[in-house]
Amino acid sequence: MPSLPKDSLKRRFWVTLSTTPKLLRLVWQAAPRWLLVSVSATVVAALLPVAWLYINKLIIDALATSLSSQSIAWQSLALLVSLRFALAIFKAGLENLRPYIALVISDRFSLYANQQLLRQAIRLDLEHYESSQFHESLSRAMQSGSSYPVRAFNNFTMILGQLINLLGVLGLLLQFNPVMVGLLFLTSLPPLKIGVAYSNKGFSLMRKQTLNNRVASYFQGLLTQQQMAKEVRLYGLGSYLMEQWYRISREHHRKMSRLMLQRTSARFAVGLVPSLGFYGAYIWVIIQTVRSQITLGDFTMYAGAFSQSQSLLANLVENVSTAYEANLYVTQYLDFLELKPTITSPIQAVPFPPVLKTGICFQQVSFTYPQAERPTLRDINLTIYPGESVALVGVNGVGKTTLVKLLTRLYGPSTGRITIDGYALEAFDLDELRQQIAVLFQDFAHYKLSVAENIGLGDVAAMADRERIIQAARAAGADDWIQTLPNGYDTKLGNLFPKGQQLSGGQWQKLGLARAFMSRAPILILDEPTAAMDAIAEMELFERFKNLTQGRTTLFTSHRFSSVRLADRVIVLDQGRVLELGNHDELMQQDGLYAHMFRLQAEGYQL
Repeated sequence: MPSLPKDSLKRRFWVTLSTTPKLLRLVWQAAPRWLLVSVSATVVAALLPVAWLYINKLIIDALATSLSSQSIAWQSLALLVSLRFALAIFKAGLENLRPYIALVISDRFSLYANQQLLRQAIRLDLEHYESSQFHESLSRAMQSGSSYPVRAFNNFTMILGQLINLLGVLGLLLQFNPVMVGLLFLTSLPPLKIGVAYSNKGFSLMRKQTLNNRVASYFQGLLTQQQMAKEVRLYGLGSYLMEQWYRISREHHRKMSRLMLQRTSARFAVGLVPSLGFYGAYIWVIIQTVRSQITLGDFTMYAGAFSQSQSLLANLVENVSTAYEANLYVTQYLDFLELKPTITSPIQAVPFPPVLKTGICFQQVSFTYPQAERPTLRDINLTIYPGESVALVGVNGVGKTTLVKLLTRLYGPSTGRITIDGYALEAFDLDELRQQIAVLFQDFAHYKLSVAENIGLGDVAAMADRERIIQAARAAGADDWIQTLPNGYDTKLGNLFPKGQQLSGGQWQKLGLARAFMSRAPILILDEPTAAMDAIAEMELFERFKNLTQGRTTLFTSHRFSSVRLADRVIVLDQGRVLELGNHDELMQQDGLYAHMFRLQAEGYQL
């Protein structure tokens, strides 16, 4: 793997460590009091070894003076030993307390960091989720945000404590020989450089492997997900899929193992350099003691200080390298948090009209999906009047669902504008707009929750209103079979949790419809609402359709012309444009695409 140029490596080092203030701000937001406690405990713990060294020096010098004068100063010695004993007890208590403080901060910050990540994931709009680059960014943020911010913070506190401790020790050593201090620092630089360089290499390897790891996770999911189990077994795909997963995973582990071996070898080679610096300083202290330039107490203090400083420098170098590596991963988490949604609410929103007066209007609306070469919708001009029921018809891929996504502001038009009662969609608060539009997409969610929760999610504020939930289920034709379930509306669905019940596709479809009917929104959008229903259930639903949609502006898509006939008007889309517009009888008289598609379907039923 090619290495970075020296200036690039230095720049990346300082830029990466510059994320520490952002990290500390996040920790402060998560646990401000505990952050103060942690920093205070770190500072005190860092000063204790320096005080210990100095008290040891005083004890040894007092002993040496007593022995030379043959007059032992018991009172002074007792005081010094008592002070040393008190420091030992205090240090032991602090050492036992600090892991608890670290654990509390870790738990609170992990909870806060994941909460921020999920909040950001909700805030970002659909355009992000339909980009492979976004999923790589999300995958990296989830990998980094779960543990690396806590690691980086722990490294920061350790570095802070070691720096304070080192400064105290160096204060003692500078009185002895500043040159020796410089020697200790110089011999610590090679390990630091190696640590930073290999942190960069490991991080670069991880980023390059993100896509491969996602592919491996995909193959693993194919082998373990319930919806894939039948096909994997019927087609004998198990061995093939497992081989693909193993090949990708083995290659990743092979590259990581090779990098770790290189890192271990390099660290061993440069690890000898700091030892040379320490023993050079140690020999010089011995020489000064033999020459009577310093006392035995000084010798003990300086030798201990040199030993401590070498250990501190080694640990400091290791922690700086580890902090640098952790911060590299933290930057991925922070970068994800800084992503901005493209669909936002205005600063001063217009209240949504309590009753629609002029309806929904598409004015020269065109839309092209990101990275697509051709527009999905072209110059759409269309008005949907208040209380009107409109059906969207066309072959697959002509833009029916895209039109729905634009109306709900999951996307914004590439050109043109969409208005409700004369106000552009961008003028409304985003949350309020979506509360006024009840939507059932063809690929609606199957929540592994209770039946009541699956329906109640259509209006979360009314989740506890069991009567409304039952009414919505009756409207969708689901109440009869829900009553036969083991726990009725409290029955858990799916097999993810114990005692969960499996539903058929048609039953799930009715639950999805009930969720849409649960909402009291004035605009109702149904995307293929009967796609999974049998003919009888479909007929029963559309017999009640007029009553169910009374007072609502309804837009629905369907490939079944038996249901399309119930609409007040039918919009026929072809190649992203409005090709035909009218009710069923008018379109049949025009004898265009609608009439052709209707007859083809009718002939199929007559065969």
